Amino acid sequence: MISLIAGKYKGRKLYNCKNMNVRPTQAKVRKSVFQILAPFDGLEVLDLYAGVGTLGFEAISRGAIRAVFVENDRRVYKILEKNTALFHNEKMRLHLSDAIQFVSRRHSNQFDIIFADPPYTKTNFQLLKEKVQYCLKPEGIFCMEMKKQDIEGSYIRIKYYGNTQVVFWK
Repeated sequence: MISLIAGKYKGRKLYNCKNMNVRPTQAKVRKSVFQILAPFDGLEVLDLYAGVGTLGFEAISRGAIRAVFVENDRRVYKILEKNTALFHNEKMRLHLSDAIQFVSRRHSNQFDIIFADPPYTKTNFQLLKEKVQYCLKPEGIFCMEMKKQDIEGSYIRIKYYGNTQVVFWK
């Protein structure tokens, strides 16, 4: 099981799945990312490629007022639903959808932080960044976990964790 690291739900355990395509963000990476992005009070968060929802639930635990989860795999989505039930009074929405299609619809909703943790070979940063920019609030941040690779551009910060990197784009 996965435990939330901090906030009002610190220690709360989430259901996980035995799906080889689901790779929840490691606790040490999550801790570092959330320290970089803090504070979360009053923020609205989008969790793309949500998996079991680790990033979105961590944001809720730390004070985000709303989280939207997007997951494409039906079996994983059912576990995400189970995890959502653990947070009765929180404002959350779930979407069974492809992440690229979801952000391409350019919903009227915009978010302060957009997380993406796609399967490492499934999408690239530049493509996803082009799509999510319309879903970000003016001072919003796009945060993507990915396999190490060269990323160039302005307003980018990269943190490395072994073979993984997390890219922050503002």
